[in-house]
Amino acid sequence: MPVSTGASAPSAAPSSASANVVAAGPAARADGPRSVAVFVGDPGRRRVALTFDAGADVGYAANILDTLARERAVASFGMTGVWAEENPALVRRMVAEGHQLINHTWDHRSFTGLSTGAAPMGRQQRWDELDRTEAAIQRIAGVSTLPYFRPPYGDLDPTVLADVGARGYTVTAMWTVDSLGWNGLAAPAIVERTLRLTQPGAILIFHVGAQSQDAAALPEIVRALRGQGYEFVTVGALVQA
Repeated sequence: MPVSTGASAPSAAPSSASANVVAAGPAARADGPRSVAVFVGDPGRRRVALTFDAGADVGYAANILDTLARERAVASFGMTGVWAEENPALVRRMVAEGHQLINHTWDHRSFTGLSTGAAPMGRQQRWDELDRTEAAIQRIAGVSTLPYFRPPYGDLDPTVLADVGARGYTVTAMWTVDSLGWNGLAAPAIVERTLRLTQPGAILIFHVGAQSQDAAALPEIVRALRGQGYEFVTVGALVQA
């Protein structure tokens, strides 16, 4: 399974422009396990992981779940603790319908500050964000997000991989294809971009928020990829393959 632990997205992930992965900066801590940043799964199997980040408004989350149910496709949701607490019924529905939840921090603050201009968080601050989200999701839905983490904004450096790994998040779920729906792309353009860039083992990133047309593009994407022989699996299943 192709993975990356820093530096930049590998050539297998040309569309990960919104992932801010750097190798420079403070040295990673040596204690504890180190998380592995996964950008793409096994290129030898025609499987993809649909992932949706939920960290802003409720947006089209229900519509997305309706589409996934109708198309009998599973997905993974990068979930902030704040979003989970504001939308408990949707979180429980995700779990009941076989979808995976990934820890996306408490309130979507950048751990490195790269995308926001803030100072990098310290280890304890990062742990608090992870722990608070995990506790909320366990309380709401009775499931754990461990060992899967998705960094807000895709901001990542060696200290983040060390810190989240030491807390048990040994898989940092990045992505191969960014729909760019969050950046204002219209639904037809999202469909075209996603289908053009998808490859076996791809992790596709979408968003549930109302500012994105990802939900509108989703039915055509799922049907087209299935027509090309792709199977839809969770990030967990993709990593474990």
